[in-house]
Amino acid sequence: MNNAVKIAKWGNSQGVRIPAAALKEAKMETGDLVYIEADGNGRIVINRKPGPKKGTLAYLFKDYAGERFETELIDFGEPVGEEKW
Repeated sequence: MNNAVKIAKWGNSQGVRIPAAALKEAKMETGDLVYIEADGNGRIVINRKPGPKKGTLAYLFKDYAGERFETELIDFGEPVGEEKW
């Protein structure tokens, strides 16, 4: 894949648009966090920041902002059968 793009001014920085085909081939998507490094040989390397693996507690809680969770007791009334409390 060889898609030439132009470096453009973006606020006080510069930026490039990454073609959708390049993102797809790199298995990246909009919203991914990435590390950007210069390798010293005239190349810029972009690597996705690894996230928690699916199926782990870290993955399940990755979007949890830390709000306090409050519970409340529910009174179901007196037992009406053979329930054991």
